[in-house]
Amino acid sequence: MSRAQASPVARVLFALVSLASVAHAGPDAAKIEAGETLYGNYCASCHGDQLRNTSGGVTFDLRRLRAEDHARFIKVVLDGKSPMPPWRGALKIEQIEAIWAYIRANVDR
Repeated sequence: MSRAQASPVARVLFALVSLASVAHAGPDAAKIEAGETLYGNYCASCHGDQLRNTSGGVTFDLRRLRAEDHARFIKVVLDGKSPMPPWRGALKIEQIEAIWAYIRANVDR
């Protein structure tokens, strides 16, 4: 294949990869945005605005969560852990996952 022939093929492949990336980023961005709203409504009063915990250690600083803490996060949100109340029945799992996405997006920057 000559260089002239490869260039259009490479451009098409690049365009397809770019479209796939944008399509993939869309739902994640929407999930993170929903998580930010949910966090503001349900979590910020105890864990701080924009994950800035100002409780002086009274509540867990969510910025300390790591990706491998996902299952622990879900369990604590659902079942509670002193002094945090359980949110089972108040938040759907999709909402909790959106909050997790918001936390991860801000911690992993």
